[in-house]
Amino acid sequence: MSTFKKSQLNLAIGFAIATCTFSIQANENVKELAVTKVQDKKAKKYKVDKVATHKITTDLINTPKTITVISEEVLKDQGITSLNDALRNISGVSTFGAGEGGGGNITTNDKITIRGFSANGNIYVDGIRDLAGYSRDMFNFEQLEVTKGASSSITGKGSSGGTVNLVTKRAKYDDFSLIDVSYDEAERVRIGADINKQLSDNVAVRFNALHTQGGDPLSNGVEEYQTTAIAPSITAQLSDKTTLTADLLYMKQDNNPMLGLPWVNANAAEQLGYTEGAVAEKYWGDYYGIAKRDFEDVSVTLGTLVLEHQLADNILIRNQTRFGVNDKQSVIARPRFRTSGPRSDTVYHDEIDLTWTQNLDDKNEIFVNQLDAIINLDTGSISHDIVVGSEFYQEKVTKQRLNNDTVLQSETVQLGQPDPNIPYTGLITAGDQPTSTKGKGWAIYALDSMELNEQWLITAGLRYEDYQAEGSTYVWERIDGQWHRKFFPGVKSDGTFLSWNGSIAYKPNENTNIYLGVANSQDPSTGDLKFGGYRPDGIAQIAKLDPQEAKNYELGAKWDLLDGSLQVDTALFLTRKTVLDRDPERNYFLSGEQEAKGFEFSVTGELTESLNVIASYTHQKTEVIKDLTEDAVGNGLSAAPEDTANVWFTYTNDKLIVGAGAQYSSGNIYWRRNSAFFDTGSNTLLNAMASYQVTGNLVTQLNIDNITDEDYITDYSARGHFRPGNPRNIKLSVRYQF
Repeated sequence: MSTFKKSQLNLAIGFAIATCTFSIQANENVKELAVTKVQDKKAKKYKVDKVATHKITTDLINTPKTITVISEEVLKDQGITSLNDALRNISGVSTFGAGEGGGGNITTNDKITIRGFSANGNIYVDGIRDLAGYSRDMFNFEQLEVTKGASSSITGKGSSGGTVNLVTKRAKYDDFSLIDVSYDEAERVRIGADINKQLSDNVAVRFNALHTQGGDPLSNGVEEYQTTAIAPSITAQLSDKTTLTADLLYMKQDNNPMLGLPWVNANAAEQLGYTEGAVAEKYWGDYYGIAKRDFEDVSVTLGTLVLEHQLADNILIRNQTRFGVNDKQSVIARPRFRTSGPRSDTVYHDEIDLTWTQNLDDKNEIFVNQLDAIINLDTGSISHDIVVGSEFYQEKVTKQRLNNDTVLQSETVQLGQPDPNIPYTGLITAGDQPTSTKGKGWAIYALDSMELNEQWLITAGLRYEDYQAEGSTYVWERIDGQWHRKFFPGVKSDGTFLSWNGSIAYKPNENTNIYLGVANSQDPSTGDLKFGGYRPDGIAQIAKLDPQEAKNYELGAKWDLLDGSLQVDTALFLTRKTVLDRDPERNYFLSGEQEAKGFEFSVTGELTESLNVIASYTHQKTEVIKDLTEDAVGNGLSAAPEDTANVWFTYTNDKLIVGAGAQYSSGNIYWRRNSAFFDTGSNTLLNAMASYQVTGNLVTQLNIDNITDEDYITDYSARGHFRPGNPRNIKLSVRYQF
């Protein structure tokens, strides 16, 4: 962004703030807005009254959206350590990975679908978009917030089906220290520390640290994962009106992962005599890779600075700056049955080919600055909670293709006879010229929650965004009858778009909210920092298209019951999205349309002083309703189960806590070539826990996941492999607080 544009933006925000200040000073009936401070929650609570995201100013009961908050206590009771595991508490959310080119590698990236639409690019940390390309550990997060439905006016580009927000553990004005050690059946040792110290009346510091080693859930004797991370944080009250918070996350992963196991497609089944689908469960403990060749190295650095200033009794100025870098290199076997002959007449051989690998060398960088004014004012009889703000961001992705120049002494093994120690020569080397894509944008927005009277509430929001991307990619060109891969620099895409939301709510009493809301999302070309099209003419066509737009309609009701200790939510929803489409000549248009519609129900909180619950159910139908290929109309969307449900209870009796729950999915489908190419089938996972307060400082806890040892599939690739879900796992934890 030019200096002139930045100045214009800051001037506009300053003018808006000054105008609101004048209005407030002219109003006698004003409410005081305090400086945001993190307060330690002493009580054991599943129900959270408000999200941490400052752009949503209302309590959850009055927020006209389906939002599920997974509290720190739920994470602790369930022994959750990863984002994927945390999301199992939310129906309508899938972490099934499927794809053409390697599909889901659960050990590499978090893969999330919400209400039928991908949310991989809509994961946020403290309200700022997070970097792609890694699996998130929960050691430094105290809360998980999932907002469903289109919401670009709040979060920015993307977010068709919903967003995920992780809330960082930051320094508090308190003194506590916690050491957490665990060991499980996957031979994983996990050691964590959380130390918080109040240095003075105005300064507090916190230090989180983690080290994990091991992790062989399928007992193949090769898989291993190592994570080392630190996360310091400091909060300082610079004056009675100004607070500064700074935190840093650094995480290093050194893994020996497994991408998957061989898959038997229809042709292979017919030729080899196997049953079509995943190889038999007796082979799920095999490792078809090369232990000393295959690897995954990941490093993540996130630095955040937050400055809050109470400009007036009713105006809080908040500036948040984030810088992040994520590096990842990996070479992982993609095992599949060996083939020969032309594609049109492929011959399958009864042996596993170990020469195919997924090679990655990616770097993601991000810089974001958000400037917000959080304002409370009354205009006549109407009370307003307003957020006026601006955002500037820069994102960059650099990808280097790696060449697997290793030569194996034996390139194949027999099914059921893996050999991870096959000798090899050669190296993994850098391949073609790396590609780099840089995206940058700026936005201004205004969000208003209006209380007309005790019965009627209205929300409205607008966000204007200017987005540009430029960089390089590779294209395919046909020369003398042969396809050739060619470096293609100087690719550009830009545009502006407007996002909005609006709702009306009726409150027949203080504890009931009935609402109707509508919102859109805008997903611009290259918004995920990828140039689609594969050929020069296709890339140029896509770059000129308007953003893909989704519109979400939601009719819902919320109740606070049992003196506010239990919240019940229900909603009907409909999302329609205009998507990229192409004709048989590979010309691209914004002519496709996809739809997700359904019903949701959830309950969270305390049934009694001793009994906590978190439960939800979603029924949804996803469908392609318009496509240039007529055979595609009526197809569903991938990774969008028709029915999902979860329930989790804990009962506390003095020093003992016991808990149990289940997650159900009717099955994830991978749609390819206008057919339901693969269906995982339904699965139900049962889990349980028990913890005991040995002393005032010492707690022991036992967690059992997948009690019935059910076989299920979490990732699938049309390239010939799949990933089984984790079998039964027993984990023992010890926590000592001093």
